[in-house]
Amino acid sequence: MTELLHMKDNYLQQFDCRVDAVGNDYVVLNRTAFYPEGGGQTSDKGTLTDGSRTVKVIEVKKVQGQIQHRIDGTPFEKGVELHGELDWARRYENMRFHTCQHVLSRYLQINYNVETKGNNIKPGESRADYTPLESFDDEMKRTVEAGVNEILDQNLSVEIRFMPREEAISFLTERNYQTRYLEMVPKSVKEFRVLIIGDYDVASCAGTHVKNTSEIGHIQIGKSKNVGAGVRRIYFRLIH
Repeated sequence: MTELLHMKDNYLQQFDCRVDAVGNDYVVLNRTAFYPEGGGQTSDKGTLTDGSRTVKVIEVKKVQGQIQHRIDGTPFEKGVELHGELDWARRYENMRFHTCQHVLSRYLQINYNVETKGNNIKPGESRADYTPLESFDDEMKRTVEAGVNEILDQNLSVEIRFMPREEAISFLTERNYQTRYLEMVPKSVKEFRVLIIGDYDVASCAGTHVKNTSEIGHIQIGKSKNVGAGVRRIYFRLIH
């Protein structure tokens, strides 16, 4: 099992590791700071080096329980010691987008009684799906944009806390987190990773996040479209 260093430290940019398994175009490491694609968030990119050869990590995915680091080049041999380095600009932008998406989702839940159906966090522009939300006209768009930016400007601290399953479920339920997501977590998971954004929002999330909403800047909401019965997809960017 690969130790996922990002679960405890989202700001870790470099790390040392060992190759535990090798595929045609990937390596599996004993530990990694690279975020594997999942939970709607795109994977990290970066480099791995053994000191004499450096290769690009172009994608990281969890496949049948393995965290596979797909590389641009010949894979290193099993047992080789490596040094990894993230494309920090990409990671940090994803962190800002992901925390912002949580604030946006909470704002829509509180003010419009909608739930989040899914999201896609990536650099440049991200999106999230909400229901029931039949329309999202310009007036509502500007109201939501201003409301979310007001929350971001409060410089709320962002904390990651690990809790035993039952304690986490009680904690999240009391704070109106979507129970549908809690029900999706396999019973084998005995500990939850809980994201706490000041007194504003809580969530069960394995993604990467900033430490304070002051790091995000402002949200700029773009287009939206219907993607199913009562489901609307909202696109957004970040501006400083």
